[in-house]
Amino acid sequence: MAATDKKNVRAMLAVATGTLLCQSPAAQEYSNEWITNLTYLDYRERDRISVQSYIANIRGQISDDARIQLGVVLDTMTGATPTGAIDGDSVVTSTGTSGGGFDVSGAGTAMAEFSDTRLSVDANWEHSYTRLFRVAYGGYASVESDFTAIGGSIKASLDINNRLTTLSVGVGAEGDKNAKRDGTTPGPMTNVEDAIFYDAGRRNSFSGLLGVTQVLDRRTVAQFNVTYSHSLGYHTDPYKVFSMADSDDVEMERFYEGRPDERRRLALYSSMRQQRPDGNILGGSVRLYGDDWGVQSITLDSQYRYSLDGGARFIEPFGRFHFQTAADFYLRSLEPYAALPEFASSDSRLAQMQSYTVGLKFSIPVHTWGSLQPRLAYFHQEFQDATHERNQALIVSISFENTSSAP
Repeated sequence: MAATDKKNVRAMLAVATGTLLCQSPAAQEYSNEWITNLTYLDYRERDRISVQSYIANIRGQISDDARIQLGVVLDTMTGATPTGAIDGDSVVTSTGTSGGGFDVSGAGTAMAEFSDTRLSVDANWEHSYTRLFRVAYGGYASVESDFTAIGGSIKASLDINNRLTTLSVGVGAEGDKNAKRDGTTPGPMTNVEDAIFYDAGRRNSFSGLLGVTQVLDRRTVAQFNVTYSHSLGYHTDPYKVFSMADSDDVEMERFYEGRPDERRRLALYSSMRQQRPDGNILGGSVRLYGDDWGVQSITLDSQYRYSLDGGARFIEPFGRFHFQTAADFYLRSLEPYAALPEFASSDSRLAQMQSYTVGLKFSIPVHTWGSLQPRLAYFHQEFQDATHERNQALIVSISFENTSSAP
């Protein structure tokens, strides 16, 4: 499966399970407590992708001024994903990653079967240099059969205004290697039948963040971030193709897609979280995004945590809406005998789309051991002018979290 497909799935998993990232405006006192979280997640699209994720995370303070976090993720992915080709009786068979490429010898469908496994590890160490100033250092690595990524980040935070305001600045970098399972990448914008291949593609990405977190009152915290990223290198998906087809969707030829070798992204993110007088918690966020490929999007998230007993037992409905415009070089198919453009892709993730996610999260105390948190979510996605009109998924996860004191 293409690495970009897997990235897209993991992003959907995070938002579908109602994850809300909250930044504390001040460093905590040394409590000698360690928090362990174990999660199993099952993501199933209708007639397409299935993902099983096993996640372990531990975090805690090792001294008065140092905190660490360690995490590991194991994903197993199977199913079928659209190649971008027109679906019809005359299309070329796509055998996907499990077949090591494309078989141009006969007819078939525009879906590629795949099976893959991903292992990812990450670590974060935060050090408080003074009572008001701290720096977090992070690193991660992710390995799949056809994609490898290694990255790191540094973020500095300063508390001001009687520790009611936190200013943050961060930078990050990532290097990745992307290829088909046989270690090759097809020539961008070349005919599939020509079988032109090159070595693995490499890409370097750099990002920066400016943020402010503000305690508005004793019950309300707001956050605003600006993120800019710039990536250089191989952005093309080695498994994606597009069709030259007539008005009846009869495919005449098939080409590998080609994308620009540079991408600049800008995102604005704002969130607010408030604890109401009855103890319930209301949260919401909005994210605006744009890049130099012509993709623009807006994402709205909301959740309401309803306390059942004033403690760890609660129920939390959540929802998410996302809309994006199509990339400048996106096309459903190429007209017969038309000249090849410089860049083109029929990848539906670059099409105009809208999606929504609705779900429910529970938290149930388990004796004195910790809490059990099951989640259930439904994801629905619709595409404009794409080879596949819609996508649906059901996401089920269960987490166990334990807090213990270190010896």
